[in-house]
Amino acid sequence: MYVGSVQQTAQQSARAAAQQVTTAAATRARVVVAKTTLPAQTVLTQDNVELRDVTNDAIQPNAATALNDVQGKALTVPVAASQQILTPFLANADQPDVKKLADLVPAGKRAMSVTFTELNTAGGLVAPGDYVDVIGVFNKTTLGKDQSMLLLQDILVLAVAQNTSVDQLPRQGSSASGSSQTQSALPLPTRGGSTSVPLPQSTPANVPFAPAQTRTVTLAVDPEAAERLALAEDYGHLRYIVRPGTERTQSSVIPADLTTLVSPLQVAAGQIIATEINPTNTKVGDTLDVKITVRNTSDKPLQTMGPEPGYTYVQGQTYFTQQFASEPGKWRVALGSAGLDSTDLPYRWGLGGDLAPGATTTITGHIKVTQDFKTTNFWASLVNEPSTVVQTGVGMTLVTSLPQNLAIVAVDAANVRSSPSIAASVLDQVKYGTELQIIGQSADWFKIKLPDQREGWVAAGWIVTAGQ
Repeated sequence: MYVGSVQQTAQQSARAAAQQVTTAAATRARVVVAKTTLPAQTVLTQDNVELRDVTNDAIQPNAATALNDVQGKALTVPVAASQQILTPFLANADQPDVKKLADLVPAGKRAMSVTFTELNTAGGLVAPGDYVDVIGVFNKTTLGKDQSMLLLQDILVLAVAQNTSVDQLPRQGSSASGSSQTQSALPLPTRGGSTSVPLPQSTPANVPFAPAQTRTVTLAVDPEAAERLALAEDYGHLRYIVRPGTERTQSSVIPADLTTLVSPLQVAAGQIIATEINPTNTKVGDTLDVKITVRNTSDKPLQTMGPEPGYTYVQGQTYFTQQFASEPGKWRVALGSAGLDSTDLPYRWGLGGDLAPGATTTITGHIKVTQDFKTTNFWASLVNEPSTVVQTGVGMTLVTSLPQNLAIVAVDAANVRSSPSIAASVLDQVKYGTELQIIGQSADWFKIKLPDQREGWVAAGWIVTAGQ
């Protein structure tokens, strides 16, 4: 009996030890880490990375698990010694330069990372390169009543979390990525934390999606818009809505409050579906051409009035001064500008005839430029006369009218040189948007006068001149 008891105890201890070994092996995995601290743009090889065992709970999202996945790739960011190599950190080594975020920001814009309360506003299926609208939701302690409003429209997404390209995002249901996820369970954030949200059966495979822990999206915004976003983020909650890839129009939307919820949605009877405003650089004597396409989205004809399409206004005239005063209930397209005209939407044109339900028409119009003006935003609007602006801000276009002897700096910083040569010494640097007086020209160089009256030469590629 004693010998049997000792044998049984030994067998139990052996089984327990074997189970511990098996459990330990099951809770560990191998990931690729850096052997030493590596700077950005380092090409990864077996000499600078290695496989290392870590516990499952220590594995970072998107960590590389095989040397073959990283060899020959270049780092886009610095990596510390023993730090896990993440696939978003990698780029093809044959790329001559690894782009930084600053390289992706369009001229005149600023990159701003915004924390969204719910990234799954669009199911987490937002990617760099998409365009979104941003909605702010505020409570009554902030604005006096519970209210939501469309803060920004047509905003470029530069990055999702730390991913600056679609290729860096994980793919839904992609066998090539080695992911074990299926289309039926997509991890996305919710109010209570991470969970698996069913994906519609119609969602195609290989669709990029934001990782479940993602809360930030980096947007390309104007400096003024960045100020508003900062306030909205501190005093309210932000949502984004993804726009169609080819739609660049902007709509006039009234803020919603709790009383709005019980009111039926008012569907616009007409819609602008395309806009062209050309040219973007003019001089006195040129004509600004406008082309606006409108669709009747209602079940009744849209009645219209004059002036007929093709009518030419002279800068400074308005529809009212030209005897085209509003007729209530009639529809017209209009062109507005940012502070250039005292009259709201001064240039208006009729549809060329009543527009039948479901029909589409394109209206052309012209404006004769008689005075110089600085860079100004122009946009198209749809008006149900006399004062209901159904749609506005469509096709926002920057237009500049310059005198022949004036240039505008079109790059972040333009070098002013002592002579018309790239080898000449640099006298000064002028910032984007600076006005320069042109006093001469030599081939592809312009002789200019600086604001402090010094004279120098600027390459033609760095400036915009009248008619250019």
